[in-house]
Amino acid sequence: MAGASIGERGTQLIMRTFHTGGAAAVAQHDMIKDIRDNDPLLQTNISSYLRQDEDKLIALKPCTVTVDLSGYKNNDNIQINENNVWVNHFLSRIEFDDIIFNLILDYPINLQKINMEKVGKTQLIFHYIANDTIIEVPLETTEIKEQVNYVNRLLGGKVVYKDPGHLITKIMKVYGGGVSDLDLVHFEVLVSQVLRDRKNHAIPARLSKTWDPIMMNIKSTVFESGFIQGLAFENINKAIETGLITEDMVEPSLLGNLLTGELIKK
Repeated sequence: MAGASIGERGTQLIMRTFHTGGAAAVAQHDMIKDIRDNDPLLQTNISSYLRQDEDKLIALKPCTVTVDLSGYKNNDNIQINENNVWVNHFLSRIEFDDIIFNLILDYPINLQKINMEKVGKTQLIFHYIANDTIIEVPLETTEIKEQVNYVNRLLGGKVVYKDPGHLITKIMKVYGGGVSDLDLVHFEVLVSQVLRDRKNHAIPARLSKTWDPIMMNIKSTVFESGFIQGLAFENINKAIETGLITEDMVEPSLLGNLLTGELIKK
């Protein structure tokens, strides 16, 4: 029910974008502000490390940028070109001599290909010196991509957050104001599903006796509830594999009990 409600609002969001502003809305992003918003744990003033010059982000000191490739698919949301690396959304970590923080942007960027090294299939590492341009935002950036990319990050378990309230506030901002109380409950369910208990991934963190959450990909957590629950999602092969080879005794989900005719325990 929560997924259907959020999906319906997402459809309305896309249609509203088409009707009011057209499919493309060219606007200059405040990258410094976006970086801070996407890493709420960052307390340092980063203006002494990074500077924005129109659509470019420039390093003020030598630094290293590490990109985790697990969040990308080749030619779909990442392309390694001769002079730059294009990504549909930017998930990375930036390291200076005295500070390390996340560098996350929810819109397409061109990462300048300076002193790049590839570590297996897992990482791209870039080395920059003072006054190097790190990234450039292409002109075709659209408003809708930013909103969709954030939700995909949330569902993929790749959002940095302070607490559940911070996640709720951000996702409500993405979908726009004026949501009803019922919509708020659905957003809470969504956040609850990606925040799992660290010791028992089969349950949301809120159901544990001790609050110890870990953010997980929502498409992975469903298989922690047994293979019948997993059959409701698109990765049927993964669900069958889970049912055949898992050695963990998983408590059947509500859906699992319903399908096996044991909704109420004997």
